[in-house]
Amino acid sequence: MIEQITKHLKDQFNGRLQVNEKRPGIYQLFLPLYHEDGDMIEIYLQQENGHWKISDYAMALMRLSYSYDVDTENKEKIFQKIISENGLNEENGKIFITANDEQLYPSILQFATGISKVSSMRFFKREVIESLFYEQLEEYIYAELSSYKPEKKALPLKERDDLEADYAFHPNGYPVFLFGVKDTPKARLATICCLEYQKLNIDFRSYIVHEDFTKLAKKDQSRLTSACDKQFVSLDDFKENAVKFLEREK
Repeated sequence: MIEQITKHLKDQFNGRLQVNEKRPGIYQLFLPLYHEDGDMIEIYLQQENGHWKISDYAMALMRLSYSYDVDTENKEKIFQKIISENGLNEENGKIFITANDEQLYPSILQFATGISKVSSMRFFKREVIESLFYEQLEEYIYAELSSYKPEKKALPLKERDDLEADYAFHPNGYPVFLFGVKDTPKARLATICCLEYQKLNIDFRSYIVHEDFTKLAKKDQSRLTSACDKQFVSLDDFKENAVKFLEREK
């Protein structure tokens, strides 16, 4: 069976395939598919429950660990997101995908693409981690603050979709509008929104949740402080104190 499959794969890869049986029933495929540093991607093939299992036997994470450890909750979320978005699975560090005979060739290509992205995590460290700020904020709001009736993408002024609040809570008769802020453009937008709401005498409270308040320039810190009612200097600060402040609005 393996001879027939590898012969078919060799034809699909224009003869550029070598196969080595590493252990009984487990075959390593040598293909012109490479990591960004030029090393060949490790691909292992075995039959399991009537399908082919394509795996890296945890080699991608081992390679990554030489320069970049997946050692925080944020990094683990990035790793799992890459796995999911590329249609792969992971168990105990082993990344894999299953395929039938007909889908083996495209599945190998899909697998190699995902492995390449995992091994590239070290090249976009901080940028990717920071991009999770809004996802983590949303996750916390819907998991822990659902009793305050969160409304995403709230429009205090129906005719002004440019003045959208990230969330609205309704602990009492007036809304609490919340803005997540991780950079200067968002800080300035939140300032403008709060000032416009005030100009029209809307009865509301405004909360700002920063990715890192200290990253903002002093002038932006001052403008936002003057315009809003409450700022949380980090997501951890918000998680620790959000309920306490929302309770005060009742």
